[in-house]
Amino acid sequence: MKMENSKMQNPQMALMVTIVNRGSGERAASIIADAGFHFHLLTLAKGTADTKLLDYLGLGETDKDLIISMMPLEATKNILELLDTQIQLHKSGHGIAFTIPIRTIGSSLGVHDLRDSLQAAQEENKMLQNKQYELIVTVSNRGYTDDIMEAARSAQATGGTAIHARQVGVKEAESLFGVTIQPEKEIILILTLQENRDAIIQAIMERAGLQTKAKSIAFSLPVSDVAGLA
Repeated sequence: MKMENSKMQNPQMALMVTIVNRGSGERAASIIADAGFHFHLLTLAKGTADTKLLDYLGLGETDKDLIISMMPLEATKNILELLDTQIQLHKSGHGIAFTIPIRTIGSSLGVHDLRDSLQAAQEENKMLQNKQYELIVTVSNRGYTDDIMEAARSAQATGGTAIHARQVGVKEAESLFGVTIQPEKEIILILTLQENRDAIIQAIMERAGLQTKAKSIAFSLPVSDVAGLA
């Protein structure tokens, strides 16, 4: 009974990441807020579709809105269904949304380890899904997104989203990695099947790793559920 009460007090939480066309971010946030969840962060991003193809089609750059929301993991399936229905994520080019389980959370009552509820959620997820996805996060010097995505596509990545960022704590990072760190950064998010993860990361490291001018590092995060991918 004590364990059950603990899980009720500390439900498994998740971050939901929603990537939609520029201008649709407020609508996505409203859909989530109308369902009762009000923690949102919105930033601007760019899709990584081939720039030569976009120029040929006269489409310009693929500007995106990226929204990060927090909610109980058990609510994410319903929210994904709402986003899919109202923004039609199942249609090509309309966007994607996915959830990342949170293992530890801090509050005014202290720091809570959600490991037990996370394990239960992962076991449930394995039963519900045949395909497991992971999020590959690559941090590189600015200007190398095309190189990174060419490498990723050679290992069966289908696309990604780039976010402009700025390095902080540069001196500490230089002493840690032993390399010169440029302050202007790109963060590239690639959602992929778990089976392709290692090959994609290896391809990125060979083409744009720390030994290159891109100075990239890459890591992956588990994804619990996805909407918007065929």
